[in-house]
Amino acid sequence: MDRNKSSTTIAGIDVGKRQLDAAVLGRAEQHRVANDAAGWEGLIAWLAERGVRRVGLEATAGYERGVRARLEAAGLEVVVHQPLEVKLFARLKRRRAKTDRLDAALIAAATAQVDTVRAAQDPRLAHLAERLTAYEQISDQAAQLKTFMEHVTLPDLAASLGEQIQSLARLKARLAREILAALKAWPDLLARWTLLRSLPGVGPLVAASLVIRMPELGALKRGQPASLLGVAPFDRQSGQWKGQSFIGGGRSRPRRMLYLAAIAAKRFDAAFKIFADRLLAAGKPPKVAIVAVMRKLVEAANLVLKRQQPWVRHA
Repeated sequence: MDRNKSSTTIAGIDVGKRQLDAAVLGRAEQHRVANDAAGWEGLIAWLAERGVRRVGLEATAGYERGVRARLEAAGLEVVVHQPLEVKLFARLKRRRAKTDRLDAALIAAATAQVDTVRAAQDPRLAHLAERLTAYEQISDQAAQLKTFMEHVTLPDLAASLGEQIQSLARLKARLAREILAALKAWPDLLARWTLLRSLPGVGPLVAASLVIRMPELGALKRGQPASLLGVAPFDRQSGQWKGQSFIGGGRSRPRRMLYLAAIAAKRFDAAFKIFADRLLAAGKPPKVAIVAVMRKLVEAANLVLKRQQPWVRHA
């Protein structure tokens, strides 16, 4: 951690549906406010009095969105942690006691260890992300119903489920149109989407997912995009796992989308097909080859946005 970060006053906020608990790193004092507009203003004033410039939050079913937007509007750096990150950090520090106030202090400590700050939330992307989440959840529901229908023998039940699936398909198509139309209405977002569409296997919704859920792309160093997505390999040199690498963490929603793009790129793009086939020939499992293609794709996405030039396909 550099000197700049070590001298920054950091706070952690435990987010609940109705309340927020804040703690400043290294200090005993803590503060509780309501999770509403009035509470946010009081919280910002309390943080300002203590010279806090960086705040950590835990993603909590969307209840953090409002306070995060207000903190960023006030000029504070905001780090949003995934729940698993905080849980593993607590395990590392051997902290078992759990209250809202203790969680706030833990989040502050975890925030102090982060060496990169997530891009500030763009209100446009927040709205698009909510619509995209609905699209993804409806896709999952439709897939589950289709699987269930494979075991249905009663004609009336099959007909009813079929109607539900058709209804979900119509809603899914409508949401996809709305996402793309809203995204294309903004020249800067459209430019990013167009550049990402030049990548092998990256269709309209995959590109939209990267624009919406990975706004940092184009400003990252080599290796960071793969780590952010959760497809960077980490060695595990212990016991039965000696010599093996694993992926973990990262952003699961865009990763699911890029998985589809990787399958298409491996099949239809000559360069990616050669790359994947070489890994398979070396004895790598098919899933490992797909993850490697995903890693190359997300690094390429960062590159085309950084250079502001479309991907050049090789025959």
